[in-house]
Amino acid sequence: MEMTFEQMVQSISEATGLSRDEVMSRIRSKQDELGGFVTLEGAANIVAREFGVIFERKEPEVKPLRIEDLLPGMSKVDLLARVVRIQEPREFQRSGGRPGQVGSLVLQDSTGEIRLVLWDEKTSVLRQGGLKKGDIIRVQGAYVREGLDKRPELSLGARGTISLCPDHPLARELPPLAKSRVKLADLASHMVEVDVLGRVVTCSEVRIFERPDGTTGKVATLILMDETGQVRVSLWDDWAEAAKEISRGDVVMIENATVRQGLGGRVELSLGSGGRLVRNPPGAAELPEVTERPLKLMEVEPEMRSLDVVAVVKRKLPGREFKRGDGSVGRVVSVILADETGTMRASFWDSAAELAQGLQPNDVVLLRNAYTRTGLGGRPEIHVGRNTQVEINPPGIVVAGPKSQLLKIGELEPNLDAVELVGRVVEVSERREFTRPDGRKGTVASIVLGDDTGTVRVSLWREHAEIVEQLKVGDVVRLVDAYTTLGLMGQVELHLGSQGKLELNPALEVPQVAVTESAAPGPERLEISKIDRDGERVEVRGTVIQVFHRRPIFDVCPSCGRSIAGSETSLICDECGKPVTPEHRMVVSLLLDDGTGNIRVALFGRVAEKLLGMSAQQVFDYLRSNPDLAAFYRGLGLVGRELIVVGVTRRDRYFDQLEIRVQDFRAAHPLEEARLLLKRLKEMT
Repeated sequence: MEMTFEQMVQSISEATGLSRDEVMSRIRSKQDELGGFVTLEGAANIVAREFGVIFERKEPEVKPLRIEDLLPGMSKVDLLARVVRIQEPREFQRSGGRPGQVGSLVLQDSTGEIRLVLWDEKTSVLRQGGLKKGDIIRVQGAYVREGLDKRPELSLGARGTISLCPDHPLARELPPLAKSRVKLADLASHMVEVDVLGRVVTCSEVRIFERPDGTTGKVATLILMDETGQVRVSLWDDWAEAAKEISRGDVVMIENATVRQGLGGRVELSLGSGGRLVRNPPGAAELPEVTERPLKLMEVEPEMRSLDVVAVVKRKLPGREFKRGDGSVGRVVSVILADETGTMRASFWDSAAELAQGLQPNDVVLLRNAYTRTGLGGRPEIHVGRNTQVEINPPGIVVAGPKSQLLKIGELEPNLDAVELVGRVVEVSERREFTRPDGRKGTVASIVLGDDTGTVRVSLWREHAEIVEQLKVGDVVRLVDAYTTLGLMGQVELHLGSQGKLELNPALEVPQVAVTESAAPGPERLEISKIDRDGERVEVRGTVIQVFHRRPIFDVCPSCGRSIAGSETSLICDECGKPVTPEHRMVVSLLLDDGTGNIRVALFGRVAEKLLGMSAQQVFDYLRSNPDLAAFYRGLGLVGRELIVVGVTRRDRYFDQLEIRVQDFRAAHPLEEARLLLKRLKEMT
C-alpha cells in the first residue's frame, strides 16, 4: 500500500532526527534543484534515499476473483468454481468452411453462475468421463465477453487451462451442488430439471420430423428403469443420434432433463441441447439388471428395436400374400392385440404368419424380441419376424382386456379404440342396406348423440342397426367398445361394430335434449399466444407462413370409415376383416402466424378439399403421375394467404405442442374484421 506524503515526511524526521520544518525545507530545495519537474512525493523519495531511509511498503492484499467481479473485457482471468452443468461439444462449420467444435460449462461460486465456452481442442475436457457435475475446477487464462443474453460469459484462450482442484484451500467456500438426482418413482410434474440414473429397458430408432420453421429435427425414445420404477425419455436432435450407440441393458446418466406430463398424466423426461447423457457412468453397479417384465401396450413406442409384449388376441384379420422387390412371395397375418392399457395392431411375417393363422380371439400371446414400426396416424405397430419368439397361451399368464375409456363427446379424437360414451339421442335416421365390395349385403343406421360438451354422429353397424326401430329423441344411450374415425368434413365420428355393445336408457344422469342441442360452444377468437390448453374450441385469424410437405392423401374403408393400410388396390380393413377398395381422404397441415405467435393447423376431408379446390381423388390421381410434393404444394400458392380457422385444439403427444384440428375456415374479410375490432373497442370502454 502506498504511503501518503505526510507519512513520508514523518518517517524521514524519525529516522534522521530532523524537525518537520527541516525535512520540508530539504524537500522543497530538491524540487527547486530539479527545476520543479518532480512532485513533492518524488522529492521526498530522493531526500529519503540520501539519508539511507527506505520506506516500508505493505503488499496489497490479493483477493481471488469471484463470478460477480467478472466484466466484459477482462482477460487473464483466474477463477475457482464448481461445475453445475455440462453441454457436450457439437460440430459446426465456420464461415470459411472449416469445421469447428464448441461446448460449454456452467460454473458456480458463492456469488453467482457464469457460462464458460470452450472451442475446438479445448472441448476435449468435456468428453464423456472427463468432467462431471459437482467437480471443482480452476480456470486460468480465460477472458470475459458479453454473451448473447447480454450477460458476462467466459471463454478459454489459446493458453488457457482447466484443472481439477478438489483440495484447493478456497474450495470449502464454494456452495455444495444442489441435489438434482432423483429416483424414478419420485419424479413429479412440478419438477423443472432433474438428473436420473437408469438402465435401458428398450430404445427406439431415430425418427425424423419437420419443425414449424421448416428445419428437420430428430427424436428417439428410451424406457429407463431403476429399483423404484420406469420412465419414458425423449432424446432430441444430437442426443437422438447418440441413441444409436445405446443398447438394452446399458446404464445411462441423464443430466438436466426437463420434466413434462405425458399421456394419462404420466411423468416423462425430455433431453435437449441443454442436457447431457453419459453411458455407463460410475454408480452403474447399483442398478438392478433389466427384468423380463414385458411392456404394456401403452408403453410401446414407434421404431423400437426390441421389446417383449404379452397381450390377448382381440381380433384376427385375414392373411394375405405379397410380392417383394426381388420377386419372392411373402405372407403376413395381422391381429389386434389388447391388454388393460389399450389395443395395438401386430403383424406376423412369413414363418410367423403360420403361427398367427392358428390364433383365436382371447388367446394370450407372449412375444419376445419383437420390434415396432410407425403405423397410421403415427401410432406404433408391433412386428413379429424370424428373430421373434412366440408363445401362445403360456401357463400362468393371464391378461386383462382393455378397459373402455369413458369420454365426453368434446374429448373424442380420431382413431380411438375401446371408447365408452354416454349421451342423449338428438337425432335418429332410418336403417339402410348397402352392398359391400365383395357383393355381400350390410346394414347401417346413424344417430346423433349429445352431452354437455357437444354432439357426435354415431354409425351403428350390423345387428346394432336394428335398435333404431326402438330409439326416439331424448333416449339415453351407453356405448361400450366403440371406435372413432374422421368424417368427410374433418369431424370426429363414432362407430359401433361387432365388438361393441349398446345399452338403452341406463340409470345414468344425462342432460336433456334442449341442453345437448346447444352444447357446442361458439368459438372464441383468440390470439395464438393465448392458446394454452387442449380440447378448446377456438377461432384464429392468421397468415399461412408454411405448408408442411406431408403426403396429403390417406385411405379409409368405404364401409366402416376405419383408416387402413396396404397396397393401392387391395387394403386390409381391421374392422371388416377383409381386403377392400379404399376411399381416399385428404389432410393438409399449415403453420399460421398472427403476429403474437404461430401454431400448426390440420385440415381433413372436405375441409382440406375446400382449401385446395381439388377433390381427394383428383389429388390422388395427380400425385400418381407427379410425385414431387414440394412442387405440388408450391403450385397451390397457399403461403401468404390470410385465413380465419375454427377448430379444436389438441396436444401432440411426441412433440408436446398444441395444434388446431380445423372444422371450418374462411378468408379474412376487411369489413368483418373492422366490425369485430370496433366491438372489442366498445367492450374495453
